[in-house]
Amino acid sequence: MISTLKLHKLLNEERISELPDPILTEILSFIPTKSAVKTALLSKRWKTPYLSLPNLDFVDDKWYLDDIFNEVSRHKINFMNLVDRVLRLRGDNIDIDRFSLNCIGNYDTGRVDGWIRIVVGHNVKEINLSFKFKKLYELGQDVYMCASVKILRLSCKILVDVPENVGFSRLKVLEFICVTFSSFESVERLLLNCPLLEDLVIESCKWISGCCLCICGSMLKNLTLDSPISLVHVEKVEPKILIDTPALQTLKIEEFISEDISIKEQLRFLTIASIDIALKLEWYMQSRAYGDMVFGLLNKIYHVKYLTLSENTLGALDCASYDGFPTFHNLTMLELHFDTSSCWTLLPYMLSKSPNLRSLVFPNGLAGMFSTTSSFLWNPPKLVPECLSSHLKTIEIKEFLEAQKLASSILYFKKMTKYDEGRHHSLL
Repeated sequence: MISTLKLHKLLNEERISELPDPILTEILSFIPTKSAVKTALLSKRWKTPYLSLPNLDFVDDKWYLDDIFNEVSRHKINFMNLVDRVLRLRGDNIDIDRFSLNCIGNYDTGRVDGWIRIVVGHNVKEINLSFKFKKLYELGQDVYMCASVKILRLSCKILVDVPENVGFSRLKVLEFICVTFSSFESVERLLLNCPLLEDLVIESCKWISGCCLCICGSMLKNLTLDSPISLVHVEKVEPKILIDTPALQTLKIEEFISEDISIKEQLRFLTIASIDIALKLEWYMQSRAYGDMVFGLLNKIYHVKYLTLSENTLGALDCASYDGFPTFHNLTMLELHFDTSSCWTLLPYMLSKSPNLRSLVFPNGLAGMFSTTSSFLWNPPKLVPECLSSHLKTIEIKEFLEAQKLASSILYFKKMTKYDEGRHHSLL
């Protein structure tokens, strides 16, 4: 039988330090990098495990610690020393899986260049950079020639000036959020040198020069264009956008403004599409041409299975001629964000051209269906669309503001939606 003294000794004995380095490193990987580094103070045994961490995440968002004289604060100096120590003491043969650096305020950009250079030398697979410095930080040549990187995310005050030589042979995920590009042409040059790229996000970015942005990629599967793309030094010039991505499966265009956006060829593999293209006030004089341009997008995405159209897009489409309206044979879910009465002219076309539609969703309710005098503005089609009478299972209407006024529209949908054995239709 174990004695009380021996039991007390076993309970108080520190066993973790006896574990091998790989296990200690694995344990440290579950806590923030800064905390992992502090374990080096525990004992000599803990001085090296943190130097093998596969993921390095450095975050400094304490902008308020910079003094009023714009000098580098003590906090910033300590933070930079921390990053220096972790990177420079790391063994040359120890790769880095993920490197994230989020900085704000006054920084020595020369030291930042050095950190990135070291990280690239360790065959890094994922790089996440978010800088909010006083001036734009120009991304160095080292990043563009990083053949090991598979994921690259850049955000905030970063200048992307793509050189002639780019070595992203393994890059699969690329995100630009609130960054500044030197030109549209540099983006195309970058994408042409990413043969394996699958995911691309361009959100709220600025451009110093150029007139045509070409989004290209033979392997690109997911594309997101979010918020207006604006030129920094040129006013009242809207860029032309060309999408050349034949293998695309998901397309999201959100809060986007362009008077000339087109898709080069039909997206035959497209599964999900969400289109939100706004119409500027000054374009209303040419609203027919703009509507036809947006309508042209529909003609290139009619293979889609799940489609969402915003009120902005519906407003633009309301100005189109509808000549050659495509048939959406694969469409099973349609989400329409109606906002004005004019948008309702599109509904009969969409229903009649969606023979296999199963779910119809109105997130904004049936907004705009009634005038100020409570008269019903939407005239139901004389011929019941095939999808309503045979395939449609669910109609979801949200935000009921004046339920009594919606009775006629609800009765129409319910009357024309038949019940068959083995199939359930519902109106939510």
